Amino acid sequence: MTGKTHQSIGLLAVSAYYLSSVHARYEPATLGAVLVSSYFGSLLPDIDQPAAKLWQDLPFGKTVGKISDPLLSHRNITHSLLGFCLVGIGIYFLTKSFPAYWGINTQVTFICFIISYAMHLVSDMFTDEGIPLLYPWHRRFGIPPKPLHGLRIKTGKWFENLVIFPIINIVTLVLIISSWDKIKQMLFK
Repeated sequence: MTGKTHQSIGLLAVSAYYLSSVHARYEPATLGAVLVSSYFGSLLPDIDQPAAKLWQDLPFGKTVGKISDPLLSHRNITHSLLGFCLVGIGIYFLTKSFPAYWGINTQVTFICFIISYAMHLVSDMFTDEGIPLLYPWHRRFGIPPKPLHGLRIKTGKWFENLVIFPIINIVTLVLIISSWDKIKQMLFK
C-alpha cells in the first residue's frame, strides 16, 4: 500500500483505540504524542525503501534513504514479526525515557505506536506481494492465502486509491465527529 493509505489506516486504528480506552481528561501532550507515534508507526516499516514517504518527510531523508538503499531491500526484516519485536523494544525504551514533566502518558503512546506499526503489516498482507512475516524465512504471507491470492490489492492502483483510501478517511471522520466532545475535553480546559 502507499504511504498515505498506511497513514490513514494507522490513524483510524489508533484513534479508535485511543478514543475508546482513554478517559476524557485534559491531556493535550498525550494526544499530540499519540498522533506523532501513529504517523511514525504507520510509516516506519517502509524505512527499507529509499523512496518511502517517511524519508521524503524527514530533513535529509532523501539522502539517508539513498545511502541505506544498497544495504536494505524492501519488505524484509521491517515487515516481519522479528522486526516488529525489535522496533517495539526500542520504542518501549524510547517512550520510557520521556520525562514526567512532559505530561505524556508513555504507556498509551507506546501502545498507539505498536497498533499503527501492526496495522501497516496487516494492510501489506492484503497486497499481492504479501510480507515475510517469519523473516529470516523468506516465504511471503498474504491475505487471502493461495489459491485466492488473485483477490489481493495492487499497491497504488485504482482500488486502493478510489475505494480503500476514501472509505478509511470517511470512517475516521465519522469517528472524530462522533467523539468530538471527548476530544474537546482532551484538548481544552
